[in-house]
Amino acid sequence: MFESPFVARQHVGDSASTSDYKPRIWRWLLGTAIIVIFWQAGGVALILAAAKFFGVPVEELETFPDVAPWKAAFITLISFVPLFFVVPFLYRLLLQLPFKRLITSREKVSFRRIWHGFIVMSALIVPLSAIDLFLNGEDYRYTFDLALFWPYLIIALTLLPIQTTAEEFFFRGWLLRWVSSGRLPIWLVVFINSSLFALPHMFNPEVKDYYLIAFIYFTSMGAMLTIATLRDKSLELAIGAHFANNFLTGVLVSYQDSALPSAALLMSGELDWIGSTVTAVLMVPLFLWLTRPRVESEQR
Repeated sequence: MFESPFVARQHVGDSASTSDYKPRIWRWLLGTAIIVIFWQAGGVALILAAAKFFGVPVEELETFPDVAPWKAAFITLISFVPLFFVVPFLYRLLLQLPFKRLITSREKVSFRRIWHGFIVMSALIVPLSAIDLFLNGEDYRYTFDLALFWPYLIIALTLLPIQTTAEEFFFRGWLLRWVSSGRLPIWLVVFINSSLFALPHMFNPEVKDYYLIAFIYFTSMGAMLTIATLRDKSLELAIGAHFANNFLTGVLVSYQDSALPSAALLMSGELDWIGSTVTAVLMVPLFLWLTRPRVESEQR
């Protein structure tokens, strides 16, 4: 059931014979260093350029006071463009593997699988949000503004897929392929990859003093996407689910100090980390169960 998604074949000369090919460790190490440096340096440069273009002072880039949500979202999300391009580029140039292999081990990328991940994740988030709204309605306030929502929606539909796909390229596409090379047990592969995914999120402004419970939350979500990737031998479900999570946070229900600026229909106070973490843990088996039939039918 759980095999390494990293299974590549390399043609030898003009012959039809193939041999297993795994890049040497120095290629992974060098590539990872280049990716992180290019992502951070390029991302900061794009943020500063976008902030200057919109006239947003540098000291306001964390909280974005009095900045339209779509502008704040653009400035924040544009930083993921370098990551989106550098991972596939190095996958082909440095690891000498085809770009398609970064996403799937099958003959072609399935957009139906991406939509499947999006729909299942949405089907979990929306009812749970509705239940919490019913039980704790006093914690929410109606913030919908049509004039702000439409430009934000355009940004969300263009740059959010880049942000979420870029993260999947790096964490589940690059790092997971490296860690799951067959030397470690699957449970350790899942833990390492999920932890690596959680670590950058510890710098999110909403985490504040809730580092331990926030780490469990992000690790749970990372484990869900990692297991789905290992089981499916592709990033497709993870790409769809990751986008659904971030998109619905931006347009449906958001919360104070969210790392992603939004023009959501409803806004709550500080994130309930305990409740959110319990929900995230419960979502893991539900998501894997709901995506299992489609995965199995397409693997036959």
